[in-house]
Amino acid sequence: MNSIYKTKNIDKAISDPVVQNEARRYSIRTRLAFLPDENIGQSWFFRFLTLVYYYPFVYFHGFEMEGIEKIDPNEGYLFIARHSTHNADILGTIVCIYHMTGRVFRSLMHRSLKLFFPALRFMGAVPGEQKSALSLLKSGFWVGVMPGGADEGMIGHENAYKVYWPKKRKGFAQIAINAEVPIVPLFVSNVEEMRWNPILCIWNLLGLGRLFSYILKLDIPYVSPIILLVATMAWFTATFIQIPIPAKITLHVGDPVQYDMSKDSVDDVVERARTSLQSLINRHQPYGKSYSNAVKERFQCLIKHWKQRSSEAKCYS
Repeated sequence: MNSIYKTKNIDKAISDPVVQNEARRYSIRTRLAFLPDENIGQSWFFRFLTLVYYYPFVYFHGFEMEGIEKIDPNEGYLFIARHSTHNADILGTIVCIYHMTGRVFRSLMHRSLKLFFPALRFMGAVPGEQKSALSLLKSGFWVGVMPGGADEGMIGHENAYKVYWPKKRKGFAQIAINAEVPIVPLFVSNVEEMRWNPILCIWNLLGLGRLFSYILKLDIPYVSPIILLVATMAWFTATFIQIPIPAKITLHVGDPVQYDMSKDSVDDVVERARTSLQSLINRHQPYGKSYSNAVKERFQCLIKHWKQRSSEAKCYS
């Protein structure tokens, strides 16, 4: 991806004329997301993320995928997921999905992140705007979004596996409807247990997560937005303090959300998507947050692997 910001290089790399026409509607930086999956996957930034995330996820956490056979690899989808309290799962999951499927998620990130982390553009991330998301879906890409955003990530460890979407978060459903693509829920089991953060632990013990949720529900004019901004900045800074825990993590792909726009409203689709995601979480995280169970699952996975290797060695001896 040398001289990637040169328009002619980007246009040349996009061989599909339909995708190329969609890409030309946007700036060069946004146009990067329209590059073929293999171009992004072979970029210097994605290879760097592979070293940082892929190998730790696979060998330390035993990362696996279940249910991916439900997805047509050649079709576009809007994937939805719950936001974790620590953020450590997002990039790693995207990298692992690419190495296991050959597809790169075009993640819809918070608009402020493009200012502080411009390199995310090299992995296909774009600001969460309906126009570009719609174009990506129509072009057949896999697009991922966490409708709850930072609000969901800050509601406290006691709510770690509860789907919390502010009432105004309906844009993702409208985008999927307009693009005529399925909405597919994703969930990484034991995602909260894979990292321990002392600051967030204290936040939880003091009940500040519950207080934050209560203030957000009050929706006080001028006051709530300021509290949300300050809390978001403090929380995001704190998430960089992480202690890895050998928790077994598995990406579960749910069934596509069913809806019929001749009968359903956007609110119906949003609620159906929320219920579908929560059901997926409840099914694969029945005991809630538990470090002991998460670590136990990892060691059980290792024992199973060692037994299998031992059995294969005996067969060849």
